[in-house]
Amino acid sequence: MARSSVMRESKRSLVHVPESRRPALRELVDTLERVGHDSMLGLCAFGGWLAEDPFFAGAARSVVVLRRLDVDLMERLAVEGPRLGELGLAAPLLMTPEYVRDSCDVFPLELLEVQQQHVLLAGQDYFAALTFDPRHVRLACERELKSELIELRQGLLASAGRFALLHQLCLDCLERSARIMRGLLHLDGEPAPPRISRTIERVAERTGVALGMHMRLATVHDDLGLEGFRRFYGELEALAAHADALPH
Repeated sequence: MARSSVMRESKRSLVHVPESRRPALRELVDTLERVGHDSMLGLCAFGGWLAEDPFFAGAARSVVVLRRLDVDLMERLAVEGPRLGELGLAAPLLMTPEYVRDSCDVFPLELLEVQQQHVLLAGQDYFAALTFDPRHVRLACERELKSELIELRQGLLASAGRFALLHQLCLDCLERSARIMRGLLHLDGEPAPPRISRTIERVAERTGVALGMHMRLATVHDDLGLEGFRRFYGELEALAAHADALPH
């Protein structure tokens, strides 16, 4: 069967992703063409792994824009999940053009991440032209920071004195914090750098908040310990206060 123009475009676009990831992404494109070709409008890879950031060296993330979302299509994609997962691919996000357009107010940080750090692999780019209301971005930053503080408090209590568990808890928070810091820089009119370490540096410079534990988590592979947890928690508190003080 002849390949569509979307597939031909995807093959050219693979040159913009790390070479080691290309075979897996080629398989993803082929799979989507096979199981959802009549519905697929666009496919983007996104995330820090595109910049070969060691902190985001896990499964490659992607987002598929479809004409419609239906259970039959999701079921067909689910069957392919184990095979694609073995290739180092995360389950793709599934959206429609309407969902993307109507979600900039409720998911500004998530969509901003895709917009700023994505590669179009196939079809139309539904993210490059998105705009975000600064009020929505600020509110999302404050909400997410305060949510992370709640998770850290609950995690500390749930550890029941097994403080070695706190390191992974902080790592999980940092992955979400990278999205929040991207939002804070966006409010200052600055795109986030490709790598998380540089993003942390820029946010520290812009906000005046020392982020030493954030930087250590992003670059050094050692256990923070309970004292490191305390300092990491304090840094998030300071960022939350900064977000709360921004113009509403």
